Amino acid sequence: MNIQPIERALFLLTIFIISYPAWVVAEKPVQLEYKQAEIEHKWKARIQSLLDEDMVPLIDLLSFLPRENSKPVIRWTKEIMDAEGVALISFAGYWAPKESGGKGHRWDYFIHRVVNADPDRFILTTNKGGNKNWWNKKSGRSWDYIDQLEEQVLSGNYPFIGQIEFRHYRSNAQCKAGKVDRDIDIPIDGPLGHRVFQLSAASGIPFSIHLEPENSALTALQKMLQSYPKAKVIVSHFGQVRHPQKESKFGPKLVEQMLTDYPNLYFDLSTGEPGRVYKCGDHRVLDTVIWEGGRWGSQTDSLKKEYRDIFIRFSNRFVAGFDYGPANRQSADYLKQRIENMRRILHDLPDEAKHNIGYRNAWHLLTKNAWN
Repeated sequence: MNIQPIERALFLLTIFIISYPAWVVAEKPVQLEYKQAEIEHKWKARIQSLLDEDMVPLIDLLSFLPRENSKPVIRWTKEIMDAEGVALISFAGYWAPKESGGKGHRWDYFIHRVVNADPDRFILTTNKGGNKNWWNKKSGRSWDYIDQLEEQVLSGNYPFIGQIEFRHYRSNAQCKAGKVDRDIDIPIDGPLGHRVFQLSAASGIPFSIHLEPENSALTALQKMLQSYPKAKVIVSHFGQVRHPQKESKFGPKLVEQMLTDYPNLYFDLSTGEPGRVYKCGDHRVLDTVIWEGGRWGSQTDSLKKEYRDIFIRFSNRFVAGFDYGPANRQSADYLKQRIENMRRILHDLPDEAKHNIGYRNAWHLLTKNAWN
């Protein structure tokens, strides 16, 4: 269906009027205490304060924050942000507690409270698309994640849509435990994918996705980028290749082609440090391809020339990401390691590229204005 942006918005609003006679509220909504213009003013002041200290500020567009244990997490996060030059963090929410009531996905307003407390540090981000309702491809009811996401984003409060999982492999820990529930495969060019892309195109709000770069998934992604040129898409974990036999097309040549052909495509650099190994059963592989090889099959902390060249040539198409916050990635040490890895990636790049990737591109995506 070829619908112009304004028509898309009207189309979605019509769907809401027809489909939401009885909205199931899981938690009482929390109102933001600041207008977006006020928040952006605070963001800008914080970024400038780090520039004044001769730091390259970082804006993290891939982290998460469950309610559990959030107070100490936020405390040490703020301390580390100041020490390490992190300007802003996007914390995607999870879901409200069961006692809040409501069927299906229980939309969580916890991140609203986080932003109200520290509007100069944290970005209001939607609940993540990483819940059973989404994994089971539910839709069409007021308590389904995708239907709630549409209504929440079109409310106009959110500058960013948190990571939505389409193709997702199991982690090392999940493989070791024999768990299969995180082996997710939701076609990005299927009905749910079209709704997410259409939502971004209609609202102008960028969104993050987890999409393992399998050959078929990359082909489908290109199809969607072409179909929805107004949608702003950030693909997470650039250069993470865990099953090379399924991901043989990913490489510098295809990346250059995609970044050239699709100006609405971005990548985040929440990727592995040199030497990180992905282990699942008998499968074992160095899972990050951007690092130069070392002796005995190891990796060094230098970027491969072909990827360094991409980061320089397309420095306006990459953003920082830490992938920090869930229970197994919640320590102060883990956050420091993720910041260190971002600095390692930026280390040998020209200043223009460092500033673009560190914060300018994220600023542009969030505010729709160039950093001035």
